[in-house]
Amino acid sequence: MTDKNVDKQNRDRNPDQGTVLDRIKMPPMSGEEALRRFNETSAASDGNAVGKGGSNQSDLAQLHPIMKLVALGGTLLMITAILLGVLYLFGA
Repeated sequence: MTDKNVDKQNRDRNPDQGTVLDRIKMPPMSGEEALRRFNETSAASDGNAVGKGGSNQSDLAQLHPIMKLVALGGTLLMITAILLGVLYLFGA
């Protein structure tokens, strides 16, 4: 097909023809119903993780206190190294 044919087809398309998304049949649903369904599916997928851990805490909260300190120290060390590297680049 040439570009002229493509342009002609786009012009000839009826506005009520719609797009691919318009042709997908979706059940009518309110915003509250959509949120309820979303929360059900996310709770079902998180249910396995909650069942294993026993609580709904973050990964950091479940760590041993020593490991929390190691994570904090590593983070501070990385921030310090990046800042010193930037200062070194500006000074060079």
